[in-house]
Amino acid sequence: MLQRKPRSLFYRPAKGTIFLVVFCLSGLSACKKYEDKPGQYDPRLSSKYCNDPAAVNYNYGFPGTPDNSVCFYPADVFQGSYQFVDSIYSNDKLVAEVPLVLQASKQDETRFVVTGFCNGSTLKFTANRALFAYADTVVGNGQVLCRPQDTLSGTLIQRLSDSVRLSVYFTVSSDTGSTIHQGTAYRQ
Repeated sequence: MLQRKPRSLFYRPAKGTIFLVVFCLSGLSACKKYEDKPGQYDPRLSSKYCNDPAAVNYNYGFPGTPDNSVCFYPADVFQGSYQFVDSIYSNDKLVAEVPLVLQASKQDETRFVVTGFCNGSTLKFTANRALFAYADTVVGNGQVLCRPQDTLSGTLIQRLSDSVRLSVYFTVSSDTGSTIHQGTAYRQ
C-alpha cells in the first residue's frame, strides 16, 4: 500500500510563481504618475477668431481662441446707404444715367433688401461669403422691379479690400425689351 505524504497547512507555490509576484510588486511600487510639463506661452492663442463657416471672416485670426462674437456675415457687409448713378444701356448704347440713393437693409446673415430703385419697390438679394449678392428669383427669371412687366436679375459685388464701393450689374427684361443697368455705388 502506498503511503501518502502528510499535507502542509500552507500552500507552497512553485519557485517561478514567487519570482513573478515579487517582480510585479516591485514594478508597481517603482511607477509614478506622469505629470505634464508646462509648455511655453504662445501669444497667438490669446487672440479671438470666428469659428462659424457661414461668416465672411471664418478662421481669420487662427490660431487663437474661438469666439463667434467677432464674426461678421455677408449681409452685414452690404448693409448701408449708397449714392449710385444708374447707367442704363440698351443694345450696347448708353440710354440714360439716373442718380439714385440706395438703402440696403439686413434681413438675416445672408439675405438683405435694397430700396431706392423705384418708389416702394424692394429688391431681395442673397449674398455668399465671397461677397457676391444675387437677386433672388421671385417671378420667372428674376423679380419684379418697377412694373409687373419689369423683371430684374443680376448681382451686387462688394470687396473686403474696398468697403466704400459696391459694383452693380443688373439686367431688366420687360415688354419693351431688355436693358443693362450697371455702375458703382458709393457708401455714404
